[in-house]
Amino acid sequence: MRKNERLELIVTIVSEQEIETQQELVDLLRAKGVLATQATVSRDITTLGIIKVKGKKGGYVYGLSQETAERYMTPLQRAMDNILELSQGSGTLATMVNITVVPGSTTYLKRLILDDYKDQIFSLIGDDDSLLLLAKTEQAAQTIVESFQTWMKMLTK
Repeated sequence: MRKNERLELIVTIVSEQEIETQQELVDLLRAKGVLATQATVSRDITTLGIIKVKGKKGGYVYGLSQETAERYMTPLQRAMDNILELSQGSGTLATMVNITVVPGSTTYLKRLILDDYKDQIFSLIGDDDSLLLLAKTEQAAQTIVESFQTWMKMLTK
């Protein structure tokens, strides 16, 4: 794996999980098939401008500075500011996700979502200001919703 790919993977891991130590990050990279030493990860953290932020459980975890988050965002992640509301169905509708968006942005968002999640989506239906995502499984719907919520929070910090 090239350095740029490793850096992008680190950004993804840090944005999706609460990582308290560099060793945790080394272990998560190893689990994804990337062999990196703690010293390499330390240099990568400095290169990326990753900082310690307050975690959900009260401790400090690695987080992305606004500049880093914006630099390494995919087009879909950057487009999250077009999403106004996100809600997942429950019970028998748990595979459905309703996405209310800025009017006129559904065609662009639909293409980006399908590019990133085509293996997890059964269908994606759009009109002028909303998308109805039908995931293949309840877990796929939950994963997509959680990713979108994480990215939306990154854009509002």
